[in-house]
Amino acid sequence: MKAKLVASYAYRSLRYTPNHPLRIPRVSLLLDFLKAMELLEEEEVVESRNASWEELRLFHTEDYLMALKRADEEGRVSREIRERYNLGTMENPLSPAMWKGSVLATGSSVQAVQLFLEGKLAFNPAGGMHHAYPDKAHGFCFINDPAIAIKYLMERGSKAILYIDLDAHHCDGVQDGFYQEDRVFTFSIHQSPEYAFPFNRGFLEERGEGRGKGFNLNLPLPKGVNDREFLYVLEKGLEMVLDVFKPEVYVLQLGTDGLKEDYLSKFELSNWGLLMAFRLVREALGEGIYLGGGGYHPLALARAWALVWCELSNRQIPEQINSEGRKVLSEVNFEEFEEEDRSYMFERLLDRPREGEVRTEVKKLCERAKALLYS
Repeated sequence: MKAKLVASYAYRSLRYTPNHPLRIPRVSLLLDFLKAMELLEEEEVVESRNASWEELRLFHTEDYLMALKRADEEGRVSREIRERYNLGTMENPLSPAMWKGSVLATGSSVQAVQLFLEGKLAFNPAGGMHHAYPDKAHGFCFINDPAIAIKYLMERGSKAILYIDLDAHHCDGVQDGFYQEDRVFTFSIHQSPEYAFPFNRGFLEERGEGRGKGFNLNLPLPKGVNDREFLYVLEKGLEMVLDVFKPEVYVLQLGTDGLKEDYLSKFELSNWGLLMAFRLVREALGEGIYLGGGGYHPLALARAWALVWCELSNRQIPEQINSEGRKVLSEVNFEEFEEEDRSYMFERLLDRPREGEVRTEVKKLCERAKALLYS
């Protein structure tokens, strides 16, 4: 299967506000980095397109979309609109990314589904905005492109869709959107809501309310999760899911905020760990539809998604970052939040594993999840 990267340089001008965690370059940086590393050919890029109104309405309410579009046009919201739709807040500020960026990212996720249905592999790094609800913005997310991708698959006859979310934050918007849907199984590995956003979703006991059993699996993890623990939990979780659900197709969200370098999570994964997780899913399930997700350290994000692209496009991972790649990374305007030696990020593409032991509490979590799923 041919691999396609659904992307656009249009995102350069579709940024969040200067003080927001998502102000950083992401898709445009990935494009620049891959080209500098000679890991991307022009014919492998599919130019992103906007989602149609009909596609947006697959998951979102008409009134919310109208409010979102009007806020973009007017550059302001009333207090009533802000409180009703969670727009124009510090969490979800008014910016070019709010409407134009979200519509472009969502159209790209639909494109990824269409390419998959045509027999191609597709990765949309701008996708994975999993927190938005049908009638409000939430958690930096205005339009829930994974949910729309799932709805699009359902409209085209898919009766067993598995959504896997590897982002450090729980996929509450997707989970709640399909909580009573038998055709969709949501599987998320994330930071525990006991200490991380979202604080009211993502608990182990949230099993879904479909007519069958086990249409939702949450594995909320403690702080400091290493590569070995993450892969242990993913492997056990996939075994549980496949015991009770036989997917026709899956959508995989590949947020990079679980990496140790990322300041918005308490995980300690390496990009080697994320790459191994990607391989593990593909080995268990075959090919799927691949979306981006969270990620707030631009250099860590670009390096990790470059590995994903190498894997998808069947390229050998370069041992070193070349001079052109180092130049692209070094020109990113980003201030570290901790005084750490990050020189390795400019030298190697693939990090050394951050392994360690699998803690007893992590093993017990999997045992409890299995007991709940099979009860």
